[in-house]
Amino acid sequence: MGEVNVSFQIDTDNRENFSSAIAFHTFKKQRDAFYDILRIWEENHLVPGWVFQIALGGKIRNMLTMHNDCTNYYHIARLFKSQLLISCIQNGRQVTDDIVDDESLNFLKALKHVNPEKLTQLSKRFVTPLPSQSQNIGPSFPGIQEFFKDFILHAFNPIFYTHLENCFVHEIIELNDTQFANSEIEESETMVDDQTQQTFLTCLTSLRLLAKVLGLLVSLPYRSESNTTKEIIMTQIEIRSKILPSLNLQACLQSAVVEGKLSLTIPWIVKYLAMMDIVSLRLPYYKQILELLYYIYHAINQTDLSAPDCLISQQAAVLLKSSLCWLFELPNFPKDFYIAWQKTCKVKELKNLKQMEKFSEKKKNSHSTDCAILKNNLDKLDIITDRTMRMCCPRMESTLPVFHGNGTNLNINSNKHITPVTSQLRKLGGATRAKHLELQLEEAFFHGQPASTRKTVDFVSERVASTCVKHICNTLLASSREANLNSFRKILKRKHIKKNSDEQGELSKNYFNEFKASLLSDINILANDASRDLKDQCEKTILTICETRVVTSIESLLAEDSLTPVKEMCTKIAIRMAMERINQWIQSHIAGDSLFIKDMELEINRFFRNNSPVHSKQEKLHNANAPSPTVVMDELRGLIWHMLDNNGTNLTISIVLDILDKLYQAFNQRNDLLPGPQKVLYYLSTDFALFLVTYRTDLFTREIQDELIKIWSSDSLRNDEGDSPMHRLLCSRNIILLMQQENNEMWPIFGKFLKRLLETKILDGDSLSNQCVALFRQDWPVSLLKLLSKCLSEAIDGYKANDEATEKVKYLLGWIAETYHEIEFCDDYDL
Repeated sequence: MGEVNVSFQIDTDNRENFSSAIAFHTFKKQRDAFYDILRIWEENHLVPGWVFQIALGGKIRNMLTMHNDCTNYYHIARLFKSQLLISCIQNGRQVTDDIVDDESLNFLKALKHVNPEKLTQLSKRFVTPLPSQSQNIGPSFPGIQEFFKDFILHAFNPIFYTHLENCFVHEIIELNDTQFANSEIEESETMVDDQTQQTFLTCLTSLRLLAKVLGLLVSLPYRSESNTTKEIIMTQIEIRSKILPSLNLQACLQSAVVEGKLSLTIPWIVKYLAMMDIVSLRLPYYKQILELLYYIYHAINQTDLSAPDCLISQQAAVLLKSSLCWLFELPNFPKDFYIAWQKTCKVKELKNLKQMEKFSEKKKNSHSTDCAILKNNLDKLDIITDRTMRMCCPRMESTLPVFHGNGTNLNINSNKHITPVTSQLRKLGGATRAKHLELQLEEAFFHGQPASTRKTVDFVSERVASTCVKHICNTLLASSREANLNSFRKILKRKHIKKNSDEQGELSKNYFNEFKASLLSDINILANDASRDLKDQCEKTILTICETRVVTSIESLLAEDSLTPVKEMCTKIAIRMAMERINQWIQSHIAGDSLFIKDMELEINRFFRNNSPVHSKQEKLHNANAPSPTVVMDELRGLIWHMLDNNGTNLTISIVLDILDKLYQAFNQRNDLLPGPQKVLYYLSTDFALFLVTYRTDLFTREIQDELIKIWSSDSLRNDEGDSPMHRLLCSRNIILLMQQENNEMWPIFGKFLKRLLETKILDGDSLSNQCVALFRQDWPVSLLKLLSKCLSEAIDGYKANDEATEKVKYLLGWIAETYHEIEFCDDYDL
């Protein structure tokens, strides 16, 4: 078990970090003695009749007292902590998946052909737990963890205990402050790469282990083997109620709530609290923490995790609920507190996560219990995998319980079930063995370098990978998509002409479906070819770019006195890590052909909307005298700032018409207008219209509105309806902007303008209704809602529905307008 020991660290283990030469040399002896004790335990702990205290108790105490200097105790404690993490975490005992080779997979797949019925029954037993009434089991110390637990129990050295406690607290705080960000090379804001998921799992597992051992250490003076009477408990509470623990759990939990990292903090806090004795959990300090954990659990249960504005992922919610349920079931947990907590939870202010902060302020606690609602941080990221759940929630197969009745009965049962274990049919293959050896050599290399070296390599590999992926997206992928679309447009023209020779008249829905079906084969062929060509381009160019950037970065960031072989090794490792990230992104986003298929499906929709294929940029007429997009951007921003600073006092109709004319020319007469600047101009134009309505309603005349509608009716803008600012006209940000001047006369005018946008189909009725419904999710002044009612009533006044779906939308908008007018909010009542 001890094949990996803590290596010599240049930054912290040298002579300068000891008070004297004697202390330094004595610590070397203490280090050797520690590993000798570990070796003896590994060889004998399974031998029948072998007793830890008899064999090793004296050796441990002699080792600790070789030199009674605080520096030596600190280094021994740090060695103990580091070896604990290496043996139980970094050495792969808890974070490494079972290895499945090709032969194993083929064998397992063949089993279903032997006896399908029995295999089905067995699979059900894997996933269907059997009910049991057994008591929930508290924390245990399996495997090599038992050595570190017994080492603490039989050390009998208060000085060592103090230094070890300080060391553990410091490490826990450091790990708990680890930052995990979403990946810049993924398409979703919440997605992370595999490396980040692995880092999170290692960090969380380390925290849970350290918290468990720290809990053992802290609770050691209060351990009791006999039953504790109520009188003894009350006496102990009175004596210990004024003592604050060394680990500030309240600050950690408060920080987790505010920063949105409950999924990192609560699992290890639960482990720590599980080690406490029955008296500790009844102390005022811990009682407040348990109460807050109960409210968080209750609030998570009341939260709609499928809502689009929910800022905690479903995986994080399951992890938190499972961890808290395990804690609530433990024998040392004070279950008589449930009644009071449940009554408090029934109060209106505690019905969901967003309202918990009000309760905390009224209770005058320092907690900010918005449960990650304030920031979209760790709890929102897709960072929790099945491995994380299996590691932290071994009982997650059972149904997650909820509190019933008055909260005194948790109705949680332990469950027996079969845990599937992968059959390792043969040893690792040569390639896998070589890869594993390579990673071990890299790890050994970093052990001999300062900690900053590893951080530099990780940083360089991550940034270079991000840069290369952006190069793929902005250059290689963009050109591949454009070339693919040009080929597809030719097919569209050819097939549409052929189809129209047989069918005349308007394009019907059946015609659209038939035409789209006839293109399915061409779409798949084009997508496969484009994907293959793009992957070939990436293989030819990306490795060279990656190597060039890594070499330059390593040379610039490593210390000047770094040896050349060290720089070369760091460069090789950084290139390998960066290319792994890049290849992972390519496999996820390009290999599946879905991106090109989606482009072509959108192209079909554009084709039918305009009854002709979209012209490519080269076919668009170009007027060299038309204003540059950047010039129009600057002028629009200048006018917007002018309205913000001076309420647009010097603005005139001619100035507004002039900028709108330039905007129209930039959209329709510039062949070099790229999608990025076009989108910026589109958004700026809508902002300009909103500012004009707000600050200079008198200038928002029908002539100005006609110019805006003329601009927004451009084909180039209608082709990108999926990301149109029209979908955000009534978003919270714009409503707050329209409120600035407190001009009640402005709302009907804005409503009539919305009506014109609906009539010209620039604004879709479904989109408008969705925006109005979204406003219900936030609290607005009643006066504002009545103004919104007027605005919406003007927008749908006389609005003609030409089909059943549009008629339904019209009635929905009418209902929303009436609701805005009639809605009233009762003042929140105090607790």
